[in-house]
Parts: sequence; structure tokens; C-alpha cells
Amino acid sequence: MTEYLDISISSQWTIYLLPVLGFLLGIFLARRRFKKQKKQLRFSNDYFQGLNYLLNDEQDKALDIFIKLVETDWETIDTSLALGTIFRRNGEIDKAIKLHQNLLARPSLPAEYKATVLIALAKDYLQAGWLDRAESLFKDVVGDAEFTSEAQKCLMSIYEQEQEWENAINIARRFQSRGAKSLSATTAQYYCELSLQVFNQNDLKEAEVLATQALTVNKDCVRASMLLADIAITRGRYQKAIRFLHQVEIQNIQLFPLVVEKLVLSYRNTSNLNKALSYLRNLDQKYQEVSLVPVITSLTSEMFGEEDALQYLSEAVLRKPSLKSLSTLLKLQTTEIDQFDNLISTVVEAITSKNYDFQCERCGYSANTHVWLCPSCHGWSSMIPKVH
Repeated sequence: MTEYLDISISSQWTIYLLPVLGFLLGIFLARRRFKKQKKQLRFSNDYFQGLNYLLNDEQDKALDIFIKLVETDWETIDTSLALGTIFRRNGEIDKAIKLHQNLLARPSLPAEYKATVLIALAKDYLQAGWLDRAESLFKDVVGDAEFTSEAQKCLMSIYEQEQEWENAINIARRFQSRGAKSLSATTAQYYCELSLQVFNQNDLKEAEVLATQALTVNKDCVRASMLLADIAITRGRYQKAIRFLHQVEIQNIQLFPLVVEKLVLSYRNTSNLNKALSYLRNLDQKYQEVSLVPVITSLTSEMFGEEDALQYLSEAVLRKPSLKSLSTLLKLQTTEIDQFDNLISTVVEAITSKNYDFQCERCGYSANTHVWLCPSCHGWSSMIPKVH
């Protein structure tokens, strides 16, 4: 009987308590929802205030706001990273570094974002010229599959700037071992840089080994052929030099004007200037994209006299019209022209002297001297002679 009464009382109390509990739970949930909405509203206001500062070029204030937002909500980290990129692109490296260093200093930084922030900070250091710091950070993230490719590219850029060619070769090899696009042309240039270093130290044997390695990596490396020809010329092996220089026709005919003087020198030292002239005339007829008219004219004049040279040049200047050819023609005619024509010759000479002799195929950068690495776009072997 007593047990029955207890059960009845419990059941009755439960019936009365349920509405009370429901009311209290409703108040709790409503209060929680209100706090959440208030927090979201505050976040929204801060966010738009930060954007407003950015639009008004008040980056310092915007930076402080976005850093505070990240401290309270890591969902805003993508916005902060985007802000860091804007700072870097605008040349405000100190602000980009401050932002990314602040993110890294947070113990609560989500693990999945650590590599992203590290590579962003490494790019800041790279643009600031702090190569050692940038190198260290890129090495930290190079093992991360998501950022391997980007880190390796940046490391190669650093080693190029520091002229650490062996490290650059190692990174390029790692790049290709992961199935990246072929870097054979770039790697060959690194071997050429090493070859040139030891060549300047008179270590011809090692220079030849390294230049040969460059050709093994990339059979179309004109620079390697030129280096091997230089080594052969230094040793007095002119026939060997001629063979290497002839390779340039197959490798890249547009760069052939770079080797003409060495080729003529080698033929001269083998007493075969007739073969040199015949070969150069054949090339000039065969390829429209290169002009060897001035050197052919000079050789013709040396071997057969000015009359034959003038006859050749008069035909060639119409076949391949250029200011250089015209200038050469006017110089040959100086003995038979009047003062007015001399003025024409002077003007043409002035025009040709103002024109750039080489231009980058990739970015259009122009220069009067040939370099293997374009100073503008940092492309290897992209500078080619201009026909003018």
C-alpha cells in the first residue's frame, strides 16, 4: 500500500514539474540564443568595420581588427590570410609579416592552417630579401603534399639568387621525382653555372664534365655546347670546338649569332675559312629568322675583296632587309658616295646603336648584351638576338 502511494505521488509531482522544467529550459535556450546572436552581431560589425578601414586605406586599423577577430573566431583566418596577401602585393611587407607572425604565435592555431601560414610568412621573408629565413620556412613545409610544389619553386628561386647551384640541382631533381613537369632545361643551366665557375678557375677537366652533364640532362642546351667549345678552344682543339658549335644549328638556330665569332675563329685556326664562309652562307639562306649578313660580308671582303663583298651585300640586303645590313652596305660604299650619303650612313648607324640587340621571348625585356637568365621574368635561355 505504501509503495503504491509513493509511486502515485512521484507520478503526480512529475506531471506538475514538467511544465516548470520546460519553462526553465526555454528561458535557458532563449538566453543562449540571444548571447549567440549578440556575439554574431558584434562579429559582423567588427568585420565590416575592418573592411571599411581597408577601403579608406587605413590598413593599420584594419590589421588590428582582423587579428582580434581571429583570436575570437578561427573561421575568420581565411580573411586574415587574404589581407596578408594584399599587404605583400602592395609592398607593405612589414604589415604582412606582423599579421602572419601573430597568427603563428597563437597556441590555438588549427593544425590544418599551420603550413598555410608558414608558407605565407616565408613568401613575406622572400620578398623582403631575408633569404635565410625564407629558406628555413620553405624547408619546413616542403614535405607537406599540398605545398610541396610551391615550396620547391621558391627554394629554387632562393638558390638561384644565392648562386647555390648544387642545392638548386638537388631541389630540381626532387621536383621531377614527384612527377612534376620537366625541369631539364633549368637543371642544365645550373650545371652550366657550375661549369663556368670551375672554368674560370682553370679547372678545364671538371668544367668539361659539368658541361657534358648539362647536355646529358638537356640535349638542346646551347649554353653547354658553347662552354664545351670554349674549353676546346682553350686547349687548342679547334676541330672539336667546330663540332660543338655546329650543334647550335639543331639546338636553337635563333641563338646561332652568339657563336658566329667563335666559329670563325675556330675555322681560321684550322685554315678553313672557305668552309666557314660556305657554311654561314648556307645557314643564312636556309633560315629566315637569323641574319648573318654582316659577318658573311666581312669574310667575303677579307677573302675575295670589297667588290665581291659589295655584290653579295647588295643582294642580301634586299633578301633580308635590316638596318644592320643597310649600315654595312653604306660603309662599303663610302669611297663612291657624296656628303649627303655619308649623312645617311651616320643616321642609320645612330639608329642601330639605339636599338636593343636581345629580347626575352617570354616577357619582352630588351638588352644590349646577352644573358642566360632574364632579369625581368627570371626565365632561363629566353633572351634571343633581334633582327634589325
